[in-house]
Amino acid sequence: MKTMSITVGVFAGLFALFNFSGEVSAAPQALALVNSGGEVKLQCHDDSCIASLSAYCLQKERSVPTKGTAYNFADTKQVRLVGIKKDGSRVVLDAANELRVASLRRQLAVSVAVPKSRLEELGLQSVTVEVGPNVTLLPRTVAGDKTPLSESEVAMATGPLRALGTRVVESDPNRIGAARWILRLSDRLPPNSTLKPAARNQFLAKARQDSASAGLSSVARDQAQDLLTVCDVHTGLGAYGTLRNCLETRHDTLLWNLNVGFWLAETHGS
Repeated sequence: MKTMSITVGVFAGLFALFNFSGEVSAAPQALALVNSGGEVKLQCHDDSCIASLSAYCLQKERSVPTKGTAYNFADTKQVRLVGIKKDGSRVVLDAANELRVASLRRQLAVSVAVPKSRLEELGLQSVTVEVGPNVTLLPRTVAGDKTPLSESEVAMATGPLRALGTRVVESDPNRIGAARWILRLSDRLPPNSTLKPAARNQFLAKARQDSASAGLSSVARDQAQDLLTVCDVHTGLGAYGTLRNCLETRHDTLLWNLNVGFWLAETHGS
């Protein structure tokens, strides 16, 4: 009975967490940036080169970030930003200064971006980012913020809570692997574009072929393949505006479940 009571309390707290907007003057929650499992190429659209990365919340007492909330890396030692020139040579860039980080879909995904003009200025053809373990994102301090993150909150978010997240969330190669792969696929599709059936079928067929060489575990590959089938059917029926929207939604569902698992582990002292 006590365990059930605690569990119900956790889910009630999570409901409040993910639906409570918080005070306008209060800083939102710190986020865990999921390790990328390798290099991720930023896709260039309009005036920015951008990539989506998985994330989850570390502070249930803080409000969920609204879309576009600016974040900074607590530490960039585990973040590697590389520029590729036209001749194929590579140059390491300062991630803290070059990358613009912002919440994308609540706490479950963030965008990292570099302006196209910056690539041209540096003579780069493309840019990749790689995120290692235990990376924490802190909301950028804004004028008028009456309750910024305290030193003790930052210490918890970059220390014990972040380490717990690595053990509970990012040690699962199956679900986190499927989530990473689905997010990479969504980034390949132009934002707000609707593919015609033939183009959608072609994209999904190539994605299914690529999954065999994506370094996924057999379980993760099966999960990813199932998600592709679901998105193929649902997008064809008009349940989602675009294939990209379906893939993003499926990714977010995976991260939501992992985030819930994190809070249950934190509550029970795992």
